[in-house]
Amino acid sequence: MCSEFFEILSVWEYSLYLLSDFSLFVEKGGFLIQHLAKSLQRRFIQLRESKFIYLAFCIPIILAYFSWQFFPAFANWFIASVFGYATPDVQDNWLWYGVVGFFYTWYTFLAIGVTGVFAVAAAFASIHKKKGKKPLYPMVSFVVPAYNEEKNVSRCITSLFRCMEKYEGLCEVIVVDDGSVDYTYEVAWATLEWHRRRHPNVRGRVVRHCANLGKVEAVKTGLNKALGSLIAVVDADSWWMPDTLVKLVDYMLVNGKKAVTGYVHPSDGNDEVGPYTVLQQLEYSQGLGIARYAQSLGDNVLVVSGVIGLYDANVLREILNGKSLRSVTEDLEITLEMHKKNAKVGYVNVATSLTVAPTSFDVLWSQRLRWFTGWLHNTLSIHKDLLLKKSWITLLLWYCYIFEYGGAIIDLAALFAFPLVFWFAPDRVFFVLNMLVFISYSLLIGFVNQALALKYAYHRHDYKALLFYTPFYPILRLINIGARLTSAVKYSVGDRGNWSSKKI
Repeated sequence: MCSEFFEILSVWEYSLYLLSDFSLFVEKGGFLIQHLAKSLQRRFIQLRESKFIYLAFCIPIILAYFSWQFFPAFANWFIASVFGYATPDVQDNWLWYGVVGFFYTWYTFLAIGVTGVFAVAAAFASIHKKKGKKPLYPMVSFVVPAYNEEKNVSRCITSLFRCMEKYEGLCEVIVVDDGSVDYTYEVAWATLEWHRRRHPNVRGRVVRHCANLGKVEAVKTGLNKALGSLIAVVDADSWWMPDTLVKLVDYMLVNGKKAVTGYVHPSDGNDEVGPYTVLQQLEYSQGLGIARYAQSLGDNVLVVSGVIGLYDANVLREILNGKSLRSVTEDLEITLEMHKKNAKVGYVNVATSLTVAPTSFDVLWSQRLRWFTGWLHNTLSIHKDLLLKKSWITLLLWYCYIFEYGGAIIDLAALFAFPLVFWFAPDRVFFVLNMLVFISYSLLIGFVNQALALKYAYHRHDYKALLFYTPFYPILRLINIGARLTSAVKYSVGDRGNWSSKKI
């Protein structure tokens, strides 16, 4: 607003100067009036858009309030009309009604209000991002850290060469074998050589660590040998879609970002019909398709995934060579360090990478323990100062603690409280009928939210019929609740996580 004020003020001073020469004023007056009108019009549009944005964010909260206020009356009417069961006239059990009211309020505003706010933010993020192509494309260096990935590294490298075919700039691939005990080095070298015969202008090499030093050291080794001004970090068990690189670079350069990530699609590498794979696809579409997209509205993406990440080489070198990373979630630690440097971090929903996801409970449990322990280590220790800053990042971090960790405790409390709530209900039959209506309503809201998530993630509301698996998503939510609480206990006694599982 200040810039607009001074712009108008400068026009006014120029007008006074022109008044000293009437002929000059007549000649330039039309231009001044037109320029001033455009300035005022532009400012009016900005104010109108800002008010519209604020109103749009209020809509989900208003809907949540109306649902919270009027759904109980609708449920009573529905039960009376369909089941012929009248509402019991018992209101003296204040403790019971207080417990039920708390859970009802929490889940209503969480499912409609909070989720709706993120959906609105994601919608505005898709509108406000600039689109375009750069006339000159910088060199991109792919850094692929690999440890015991003989089964996946060839597919990963092949996908990167397919990306290069659509990219107009120079590229190179650097695979860092981090002390593998299988044939990762040999497979990576053979794959690179085969592709380089077809693309002689692409520089490729495989670097080998004599011992397993960890993913951070592998990325650092590749980074320090890279020639490109942009660094793409790709896990060896992941593979990019052919147009992913172009979309990442275009978005990054046109929108002035220092790092950018894209959508991660969980896969088993085959037909993707396993229950764990399907549940993770539902989870990723919600967590990335909506939440991370919403974070990009203000350049506040919390994590540039190790599966798909594009960085400014100088910024990444400054972070990796300037300090020793300590957490088991290095992608989160790097991203939070970038936010401390006020580097803009973006997200592109149309740039996709597939990754091999856990297909068994043991591997999934180990992955989640590492994720959640790394989160606690980063936010409560390494980057704890971010929790006290006046910034949107701070607000997002506290959101995660309140609605994810606090929500896990509330979910667990709801599970344990349900038998007691049923037992002490003033009218158990009426309570059960209300639960049936409420569960049906919850499923409807869940279908709507999941359809939005799939639309943002895959540009279709029913991608591969995932929408119909929505009623089974609470299974994965229960696993995450257990993993979050377990990681919190482990962290409190000094456990900072480990890489014991092969699958990250």
